[in-house]
Amino acid sequence: MWRSIALGVLVGGVLGAALGYVAWGRRAGAMAARVDALQSAATQVQSERERLHHELGEIVRERRDMAATAERLRAQVEKQLERLEALSAELAPPPTEGETPSGPAP
Repeated sequence: MWRSIALGVLVGGVLGAALGYVAWGRRAGAMAARVDALQSAATQVQSERERLHHELGEIVRERRDMAATAERLRAQVEKQLERLEALSAELAPPPTEGETPSGPAP
């Protein structure tokens, strides 16, 4: 009799473990596959983020270089304009009597 009870408990335990594995093992396998897919997607997203961050850094550097070049050119044009205005003032004919330096008298 004890043998039958022990055998019943043993068989019940084995069947319970088997049914538990079938029920939860499939779900666990599916969840593990889902976790793997999510990790793969996260890795791809992270690499794309890093690539875009690098490209953005390059764009910012290019824009700063352009701004610096534009500022240098603006300063050069300003200096040339000042030189041309000074040269124009030097080359202007001296005012004659009855004329003001800005134009003829009224």
